[in-house]
Amino acid sequence: MARQVDLQGNRGAILDAATELFARRGFGGVAIQEIADLAGVHKTTVLYQFGTKEALHEAVLDHALEPVVTLTHDFLAGEFNRERLSWHLDQLQRYLADHPSIPRLMMRELLEGGEYGDAYLERFVKPVYLPAIRRIEEVQAQGDSRIADFDPALFVHDVYVQIMSYFCHGALLERLMGSDPYTVDALITRRNHLVEQNLALQRRRAATPSAATGADDRRGSG
Repeated sequence: MARQVDLQGNRGAILDAATELFARRGFGGVAIQEIADLAGVHKTTVLYQFGTKEALHEAVLDHALEPVVTLTHDFLAGEFNRERLSWHLDQLQRYLADHPSIPRLMMRELLEGGEYGDAYLERFVKPVYLPAIRRIEEVQAQGDSRIADFDPALFVHDVYVQIMSYFCHGALLERLMGSDPYTVDALITRRNHLVEQNLALQRRRAATPSAATGADDRRGSG
């Protein structure tokens, strides 16, 4: 039993160390020995647990992204309203605030791209981005006049980039805001901002009188 607990502990320490280092320098900029040193284990322990650096990279992504995927699926499965959106963003922000290396890892993976970036895309685009896009398309297809005509792919992309980048810009935000951007109150303010922004983007705007007049003039001139 002690041996099993030790192996599980080693695995967790290795995943944490690899997540931190991959987030800092990307897959190509990190050696197995560095991961072992940060985790406090021997290099052979890393290879015993994961086999290869590539397999470790994939395990890191699975470990980091699983909670995000689960939260997204839970949200998409229910009714879309202000309360559920607020709850979803609260849970997502809490997870990222508690694991600051994860948003950095996700942004790093996008920047690195190429052969190793594909592993990230497989684990995030398919289970997170695409279901969210399909859900928006379903609502739009219902012909709800209250829903604006926007591109679901761009909308979903921008939402997730906004969320992830907020947790990568701590020093900048602290200077702009004059306070810690990751306190409970700051995260509630950020959540409220995102809720209002997202709901506003999805509401169909009524035509302004000037726009309507201009449209009438164009039709008359034809």
